[in-house]
Amino acid sequence: MAVNIDEFVKELGFCVVPTKEKPFRLDEVRFNLLAYLEDYSKMGFSFVKAGDELVELRKNQESYRLVGQCFLGAFVIGEEEQVFLLCNREGKEVFQEARIYVNSSLHTFVSSYSLFLSSIFLLKAKFYEIEQDEVEEIAANLKNQVLALEAPLEQELPFWEHMAYLIEDDGIVLRDDLFHILNKEQ
Repeated sequence: MAVNIDEFVKELGFCVVPTKEKPFRLDEVRFNLLAYLEDYSKMGFSFVKAGDELVELRKNQESYRLVGQCFLGAFVIGEEEQVFLLCNREGKEVFQEARIYVNSSLHTFVSSYSLFLSSIFLLKAKFYEIEQDEVEEIAANLKNQVLALEAPLEQELPFWEHMAYLIEDDGIVLRDDLFHILNKEQ
């Protein structure tokens, strides 16, 4: 995972808590939900791949385990196993909050993120001929499918609603642009 922990320490005021090495267990490998999370570097999505890579972050009474990041901030697991986004500057501009609820569990986050990636690949499959109504349908399907994963919600899902909005508004990065390719070669 290419998460910049320094950013969270400086910008968000968290400290990294050293964790003890846990013994390797076969069950953790067999049922490792983190291994399903695919990085999508075009939009800064990057994730840990195993439980022993989880970093604990603390600030005052808050304690989280860092799962990954995206262009809007850091994905963390809270004390009640819910997934939150700790917003960076861009995330705070979008959501007007320092922390937003993403999903009720890591399991539903993995499923929601996978549905998001499938939406991206649907857009890629028709990038040259897609009509706006098809784009709107892909965005609506993403939102509906993510909502269906959660129990009747007491909370809204602003992160996934924003991802659906980005799909609808042509804000999803589908390819490496020329600037990105030129920077890679230097």
